[in-house]
Amino acid sequence: MNSEFPIFKFAQGDAALPETLWNVPHPPESLFVQCDPQSLTLFHKLPELGLAVVGTRNPQPRMRAFLESRIAELAPTSLVIVSGMARGIDSVAHASALRAGLPTVGILGTGLDLAYPKESLPLRSLILKQGGLLVSEFPPGTRGFQSNFLQRNRLIAGWTQATWVVEASYRSGALNTAHWAREQNRTCFAVPSFPGDPTLSGNQTLLDRDHALPFWGVHSLGASWLELATGTQSLNPKSSPTQDHPQIDLLRGTDAEALCLKVKQMTHIQGGVQIPEILNWALTGGWKPEQFFVALDLSLKSKRIRDFFGTLVST
Repeated sequence: MNSEFPIFKFAQGDAALPETLWNVPHPPESLFVQCDPQSLTLFHKLPELGLAVVGTRNPQPRMRAFLESRIAELAPTSLVIVSGMARGIDSVAHASALRAGLPTVGILGTGLDLAYPKESLPLRSLILKQGGLLVSEFPPGTRGFQSNFLQRNRLIAGWTQATWVVEASYRSGALNTAHWAREQNRTCFAVPSFPGDPTLSGNQTLLDRDHALPFWGVHSLGASWLELATGTQSLNPKSSPTQDHPQIDLLRGTDAEALCLKVKQMTHIQGGVQIPEILNWALTGGWKPEQFFVALDLSLKSKRIRDFFGTLVST
């Protein structure tokens, strides 16, 4: 434990922490937080700017590299990377956030005074020195029982706007975090699996059951944060679609009008269309991801289409 930084204890209703932290299933009686006192303001960015990143303790090198590069792309954003300080994907997520200059929050399944895993001590020290937070609902001295890690997963999911499952096998504990994300009406993303790859079978299960949206890159997070899809706040939402999309060109209208027409067609044919399906339609037709998410946002605000838990229908 890094004794340079104090451990604070907060009870529910404490004015120092936002009430949203307690809006989780079975709210904890207390929260123990280790940080620089000035870093407590980081809690006020949650859950709106929180991205949970979870996955296996034994990631493949290619998935480790994929995670590192995607976190680096998030450097210009205001997101807070939240994970569980475990080996593997969790530690890579925290370390990548620090390299990108992003704040990060580690939520532990043990008491804050215990080094679990032992190799996490240097990372924990860096998190604290760079203004991050270490949090536990378990009092000092609490050991790492398996049930504790499953219990803390509801905080990882509940304190964030979205959960990204990077790599998970069929029995991975990351699927438990995905479960808590669904229970708390949070968006879940999962990297699609190559057919027959057992290391990503958990990811594919989430996608097959419509429990997660596919994560192809940072633009995929536009389902939760529109600015990540657009890449710029000044993007013209009425930009013309590309000329190699004949279905849209015939409309001679905006992207939003084209999207509404497609959703109307799919509503008549099959009762609606899921966001990944309509996104794929747009991308294969030549749209850029930012075009799609701006059009989707405008269409929803105009109430010409409605979103029923990821299924779009025409009104």
